[in-house]
Amino acid sequence: MQPEGLSGWCASDAGGGGGRRRGRLGGAALALIALLGGVAGCAGVSRDPGSGPPEQPAALMPWEWWRDPAMLSVVPETGRTVMRSSHCPTGCAHDRHAAGDSRFLRRTPGGEGVIFEAEGAGAVTRIWMVMGDGVSEPLDPSIRLRVRLDGRRRPAVDLPLPELFSGTTPPFLAPAVADRTVSGGGNVSYVPIAFRNGCQISLVGADEAKIWFQIAARLVDDPRGVRTFTGEEDLEGLGSALRRLGADPWPGPPTATLSGSAQLAPGEGAVIADLEGPDMISGLLIRAPRKHWPRLGVRLAFDGGEPQLVPALDLFGLLGAQGEPTRTLLVGADAQDDLAIYLPMPFLERATVELLRRPVEGPARIRVEYAVRTAGRAPPPGAGVFTVQVRRHAADPAARELTLLELPGAGSWVGLVADLAPVGGSGWTFLEGDERVLIGGEATPSWHGTGVEDLFNGGFYFRAANGQPTSFSTALAGASVLRRQSPRAVMARLLLGDAVVFRGGISATLETGPEGELGLTGRTVAFVYVARPVGGPEIR
Repeated sequence: MQPEGLSGWCASDAGGGGGRRRGRLGGAALALIALLGGVAGCAGVSRDPGSGPPEQPAALMPWEWWRDPAMLSVVPETGRTVMRSSHCPTGCAHDRHAAGDSRFLRRTPGGEGVIFEAEGAGAVTRIWMVMGDGVSEPLDPSIRLRVRLDGRRRPAVDLPLPELFSGTTPPFLAPAVADRTVSGGGNVSYVPIAFRNGCQISLVGADEAKIWFQIAARLVDDPRGVRTFTGEEDLEGLGSALRRLGADPWPGPPTATLSGSAQLAPGEGAVIADLEGPDMISGLLIRAPRKHWPRLGVRLAFDGGEPQLVPALDLFGLLGAQGEPTRTLLVGADAQDDLAIYLPMPFLERATVELLRRPVEGPARIRVEYAVRTAGRAPPPGAGVFTVQVRRHAADPAARELTLLELPGAGSWVGLVADLAPVGGSGWTFLEGDERVLIGGEATPSWHGTGVEDLFNGGFYFRAANGQPTSFSTALAGASVLRRQSPRAVMARLLLGDAVVFRGGISATLETGPEGELGLTGRTVAFVYVARPVGGPEIR
């Protein structure tokens, strides 16, 4: 009898080698159960002539990633991402630190405090807020948030803060919305609020409130295809995608999969996929005993470019492998500790994936099982090169900031995993540092955060009701390790609808402590798509 959900998944015999099969990765665990046991009658099955990507609307907006995850790989030639926050413009240590210090952009004649404004077309893609004093506390129901679109006087959204983030007020429904009890002390909404001709967000009754906020928006140059938010949108597709944490997030029919196993001696490697394009890798899964994760690596090569050798702990976001591993929608481990990455990896001519074992002591052989799934279609126009930037941060008490991502040219930043700890210190104030993103050599950051835990959708050092830092895991963000003795935090965030688009280079840094006075040590991994070089292979 097949395990539930296993039908339609085909795999080679797990005794060794591999084979090309048709199947759906119905969750990392089920995929590798199929790998271990095999499914009779699947050998030699080819792709259905009628199969392909799910039918898409005529105008697929860049924030509608759930309709086709392949769009995450696109490096747009126009448009940008902006983020407005309650950060302290004068360098105060704890951002918005006193009642009456509203951080409003301005006040309207009607007495509302404007906290976000944008011109042109786009969509608000993330709203994060928190209130409290030492720990995250329930949002004040007397404070309302209003969103006005396209210059209209009547708000498209007018809700008390608790109702906005409760997850029960349509269309602001869980799991696209999470309150402080779910999101590590933070309140966050990923419901896209689209507009064609400007957006204004204001607070009512917040003049004396202590409230922290971040609002991100994806702006586009061309309003065609943008449908202004009405509150009647059917966002079941978004909710369905986010509920697939630990399973395959790609929609559509089964596609070709290479699967098998490798027995790796110290220093050995095994090519597990050698693929012809144009196509995309839409799922890479491996299974190995957790104690061997640090011994494994993956080498990726696309279209003759420089191969990327990435330790497994980094590629799968497993920086906290000695504790609870990272678990997000597109990167991490599932409950059975099967490792998966579902970020699209486009290639136009050729892609290779190689498993490697470090030349260190250990058993004579390590058995690693794998599955490499392709999308069976060409990448979307403008697809960039999948890139992983790993940075190790040595103990340096003099460093006032550490670099999260630095690249020239154009690209799109879609994810971050960070393992951080203070240098020779105790307590959680190392989480007070703000992230800053400079794009195209700008002098003033277009993206300035309010604290480390806020970047990862938490709040107040991830402290909510019990007053203690509490780990959490949601589809788009989480904190898998929060060590109280000798503080350390392992955190992850996917930037999907709110991907940071850049041209002319990007420099993303993190302040080391409230005013850059604490040294930080650790490791960060950034997932990014880089624009293809001029004169290279083209999508046809």
